[in-house]
Amino acid sequence: MLSKIERLLKFDNRRNYQLITPCCGKRNTDGKFVNYKGFPLIYGYCHSCGKATTPPALYKDEKGQEYQWNEITNSWDTDVVISPTPSLSENFSSTSNNPDQRFISESLIWKYYEVTPENNLLQYLRRTYPKEGVERVKEEYVLGSTKDGGTIFWLINEDLQVQKNKICYYQENGKRTNRFKAPYKNDDGYYSCLFGAHLLKPIRKGTDLVILVESEKTAVVGAILLPQFTWLSFGGLNGLTEPKVACLKGHKVLLIPDISEKATAISYDRISFLKAIGVNATIWDMTEGKGDDELKALKLYNMDLEDFFRVIR
Repeated sequence: MLSKIERLLKFDNRRNYQLITPCCGKRNTDGKFVNYKGFPLIYGYCHSCGKATTPPALYKDEKGQEYQWNEITNSWDTDVVISPTPSLSENFSSTSNNPDQRFISESLIWKYYEVTPENNLLQYLRRTYPKEGVERVKEEYVLGSTKDGGTIFWLINEDLQVQKNKICYYQENGKRTNRFKAPYKNDDGYYSCLFGAHLLKPIRKGTDLVILVESEKTAVVGAILLPQFTWLSFGGLNGLTEPKVACLKGHKVLLIPDISEKATAISYDRISFLKAIGVNATIWDMTEGKGDDELKALKLYNMDLEDFFRVIR
């Protein structure tokens, strides 16, 4: 038997002038949208249009387990529960987790945006996926090209600061080669953040689904095919470090590792870590319990999500 939990909604005395209001869809420069203290930034009252955006009702059973009605699955869910979390409204704008972080001028990234011919990855995407989707992700992720055909993945944090970049080289079929460059070094004060972190929406924290994958290319393809989600990449099995994932605190995250025993095992280990720092994280285990030998026999071994999408299309 479930009973409703009474929650007192209090206005936050501090106005957030940077958010886009969920009711009017406008930047809150006049401060007329007031957040409910301790809840994701999507919830509050707008003095401009008079509309209140309130968090879903919360219920609990006799054991104290909290539930929320999931309108997508039409069932009670414990994974999407939105509970008051003071830290969610405390840090709308965060700085780099490395105090010595240096940043790359934004003007530099546009210098490589219109380079022709485009890199092999963009050309492959244009041949394979809808034109509109490719144009959108090129702009969203600011995908650049070098004169020697490299694909530039800019690592831009949630404050729109360019922390670093990675230059990868792809074959005409979209497969990555072993060649890559990292012009900006940790030793010089340039540290990584999650690829796509600038696309996180603080106002949708705790409601929208963020999908976290290994490679930058997988994130870009995912964003073309399923644009309703926010796609980020951690760039390698050991890329889920605390400084990089701090931006995910309070977000609902689905982690999708590549299809192998090692990648899946490491990801399960990182799920516990993510939950411990306040990330509502779950995993999609595409191995479905199969070992590497069985995956190889099925020709699924080491596939990433883009490979998987191509197989099932």
